[in-house]
Amino acid sequence: MRLICLIWPSTMSATLPERRHGAIAWLIIAVAICYANALKGEFLFDDYNVIVDNSGVHSWANWAEGLSYGIRPLLKFSYTLNWTMGAGVFGFHLSNLIIHLLNVCLVYRLTQVFVRQQWRAARLEKVPFLAALLFAIHPIHTEAITYVCGRSASLMMLFYLAGMLSYISGRLQGSKIRVYGLTPLFFLLALSVKETAVTFPLALLLWELSCGGNWPRAVRPQWPSWLLLLGVTLFFLFSESYLSQMERSARFNSLLGNTATQLSALAYLMKQWALPFWLNIDPDLPLRHDFSNSLVPAIFFLALVTLILAGWHRRPWVSFAFAWLLLHLIPLYLFLPRIDIANDRQMYLAGWPLLIAVSIELTLCLQGKALRLVATLIVLTLGSATLFRNQVYSNEITLWQDTVLKSPNKARVHNNLGYAYLLAKRHDEARQQFTLALQLDPHLYQARYNLDRLDTEGGIR
Repeated sequence: MRLICLIWPSTMSATLPERRHGAIAWLIIAVAICYANALKGEFLFDDYNVIVDNSGVHSWANWAEGLSYGIRPLLKFSYTLNWTMGAGVFGFHLSNLIIHLLNVCLVYRLTQVFVRQQWRAARLEKVPFLAALLFAIHPIHTEAITYVCGRSASLMMLFYLAGMLSYISGRLQGSKIRVYGLTPLFFLLALSVKETAVTFPLALLLWELSCGGNWPRAVRPQWPSWLLLLGVTLFFLFSESYLSQMERSARFNSLLGNTATQLSALAYLMKQWALPFWLNIDPDLPLRHDFSNSLVPAIFFLALVTLILAGWHRRPWVSFAFAWLLLHLIPLYLFLPRIDIANDRQMYLAGWPLLIAVSIELTLCLQGKALRLVATLIVLTLGSATLFRNQVYSNEITLWQDTVLKSPNKARVHNNLGYAYLLAKRHDEARQQFTLALQLDPHLYQARYNLDRLDTEGGIR
């Protein structure tokens, strides 16, 4: 099968390495500038359950013991590596930045491959750098980078995109080792970080279809990944750890309710991505049980599907971006809904093709100084927002103070802020937050326990 996406113009081959190295150097600088203040952050919220108070990641013997009954072994491997190296929270943050930088480079390389099949490809020469730069500094990614537990999203994406690049380069160069060996291996590694990587074979299929292929021929070289998907699905179904979690998730809501809830989450996340100035680690999103209050999200979803179909030939980058978005935000959660309806780190993997589409549209609509001016304004705006958002993750108090401002009617965030105040021995402020939490949700036992503890123990941990 002839893959249009994989044609590399020979006229560019002589200067490509030099341009690539220069672009990567600038991308490294951008990440260093925007995330330098993230290295000073503390452990936060779920970091304590998953890392600090979890003895299973504190030694290699404990990690090995957990292989027989735990989940996400490669993610826990990375936590154990950081913990045993003894660099403290700084080491965890530095590792997250390195993972992010590797993902930036993968986005750059995949975008290079993608734009070379587009019409007027010569004019899109700068798109890969712009798309990778926007991915590097977009503030919605801070939850996957600055929040240590966000590593589940960023590390999974590292192996996910590495598998895609291995498949694409293997198809280009006729390398069976890359197509039939490395690609499913990276898929397996991504799954061992986070189970949502099960979409990988569908992502390969989407890539091929966006490059002018048809699905019967496209599936043929992908059979190892589909076979692995079948094997992993059977493993999940017969694994007590995974099965119990899937059963709890499946009982959470009905299929109709899941659909309405996920369409609302899709609209929310797209708003956060387009206007990332009100980011929230714990958004107050309602659980839907029907479509009675979900008309606008449903219309938004139908509009995206219409754009995908209408632009498949004229603007394939737009169709690819929205199809990729829907693939990673809708199907899986219809049957296995999230307890937390939406969070920003979902957009880390789901949103990078949107940045390709934005970069291409800007390049086609603007030229010369106008393009440089608009791109500079966008970069400065996003970079400044990222620096500011990193400051929010400095400690528990700043994080939950910010969250209370954005989710004032959510009892859990008031309880979390109260607990942060309690640990800081700011007892009057802690009492106020616990009281507010109970006013919002009288059944929130954590707030009741914390308030009683404050009364009886004087706030001593």
